[in-house]
Amino acid sequence: MKSLILYDSLGRNTEKVAWQINDTLKGLNNNVDCIKVQPEIDINFFEYDLVFLGSPVIDWLPTKQIMGYLKKKLQFYSEQREIIPSSPLRVNKYGICFCTYAGPHIGKNEAIPMTMWLQSFLEHLGYTVIDQWHIVGQFHKKTDMNTQGRLGNILGRPNEKDLVFVENRTKGVMSALTNLASNN
Repeated sequence: MKSLILYDSLGRNTEKVAWQINDTLKGLNNNVDCIKVQPEIDINFFEYDLVFLGSPVIDWLPTKQIMGYLKKKLQFYSEQREIIPSSPLRVNKYGICFCTYAGPHIGKNEAIPMTMWLQSFLEHLGYTVIDQWHIVGQFHKKTDMNTQGRLGNILGRPNEKDLVFVENRTKGVMSALTNLASNN
């Protein structure tokens, strides 16, 4: 199985999660590319069986950089007629959407629209999105929000416990996909 982790990160929170996924996949002997989004990169999503898309939450959405990149890819694939009405599912193409968030006002509910946005992109490509991961991450600029928000004290997050959660979820996904493939 060939995997892609495409992410953006502003304060390194999402980058920590992306690299935890990368290290876990490599530890399971998977072929994986871990790439921070840049305007000049050219990724063919259809070369990958499993795609992880991640971003910090900015005003309930992904970063402008990853949104812009994915919109351009969607337009490109549409022009290539890779995206057709009703977005039929592609066989053995799976995705996971993940984010880091601080949620100072309403907690995780600030993160859900962001991962839904990423999920919509993958579903337009015909991927089956099997999960969304919302991982707490500290603010790097508004430090008072690290202790005064709804989530309590989030200084230092994602921490080791959060990264173990990511490792275990990644292993669980790989186990489930391996079982699915062996049953087909």
